[in-house]
Amino acid sequence: MARNVRNMSDEERKAYRRRKRLIRKIQVYSEIAIISLAIIVSTGLIITHFKSDKESLSVAAEETKENKAQRQQQEQETGLKVAAKADNPPKEAVEVEEVAAPKATAYSAKELDSTVAIEGDVVSSNAVLINNKTKEIVATRNAHDKIVPASMTKVLTVLTAANHLKEEQLNEVVTMSHEAIDYSYAGGGSTSGFVEDEEVTVKDLFYGTILPSGGDAAAQLAMYVAGDIDSFVGMMNEEAASLGLTDSHFTNPVGFHNENHYSSPYDIAIIMMAALDNDLCKEVLSTKVYNSTATNVNPEGITISNWFLRRIEDKDIGGEIEGAKTGFVNESGNCAVSSMISASGTEYICCTTNSTSSWRCINDHVSIYKTYAK
Repeated sequence: MARNVRNMSDEERKAYRRRKRLIRKIQVYSEIAIISLAIIVSTGLIITHFKSDKESLSVAAEETKENKAQRQQQEQETGLKVAAKADNPPKEAVEVEEVAAPKATAYSAKELDSTVAIEGDVVSSNAVLINNKTKEIVATRNAHDKIVPASMTKVLTVLTAANHLKEEQLNEVVTMSHEAIDYSYAGGGSTSGFVEDEEVTVKDLFYGTILPSGGDAAAQLAMYVAGDIDSFVGMMNEEAASLGLTDSHFTNPVGFHNENHYSSPYDIAIIMMAALDNDLCKEVLSTKVYNSTATNVNPEGITISNWFLRRIEDKDIGGEIEGAKTGFVNESGNCAVSSMISASGTEYICCTTNSTSSWRCINDHVSIYKTYAK
């Protein structure tokens, strides 16, 4: 054990104090050394951070100069003012820029003093006839009533798809999926004639949607365009809004009945008006018989028909029927939208709903065209 300081001699006490001072000095120098080392390390980290920031700013400045030069070159080439983009725009800004601006409302028709009520032997409870040249409602019967559009929905389906595809995509090959076929089957929809795993072109899907009213083709087309059916339905409603329609809302691309899936004869006629201005849609809607391209299942393709066009072609309607799409669910009765070129060369659009049979629906169109078209 260490001796008590009081019992030490003078020389021992002096030696003891010297040791204590030496130990204290060592402790102080050690603390100074540790603090100095910490300062050195911290200073190094700070210098590295500022150097990195300086390099990042330098790179950003170079990129800004490059973007500015590219923008000036583009403005010189195009004669248009090009807006500068932020280096790191917020996510919301990017999403807003990517959404296309709504189309101007270009499709409508007005009632005039000359507009008449549809009478006579027309059975359909709702009907409208529009002069597509003058955009006048020639004759009407409850044209703005809320109706179940059934498969007339598919006119909007092909119009929406056509407006979101490039021409070269029409020849791309798509495999009919179990999901598309099951979607149509579960809803009680009619079929196109294509089968699961059959490899068909995108263009064939357009014809399969309209001519035989294939729910499977409509579902597959929707998934091809938008990735999934719900996203495509959103696009359909955007398309309807862009046309200025106020009496319509859609929940599926096939025409299955749903309380939130509705339209009016007027709105369906306006959709048809827009579809006739689209070359692909007009071609599909006006085709009576179509033979699909060769597939892995049907090397010679399949033959499909638009039965409305085939059944009305020998009727006296005062002109030539141009295009059509029928529909039927129990809640809608037999319905159809069609277009006709009169003997005078005027294009008319007719939509009827809630007739008693497919043939009666066709006869209603014959009667309306023959009575009110000029």
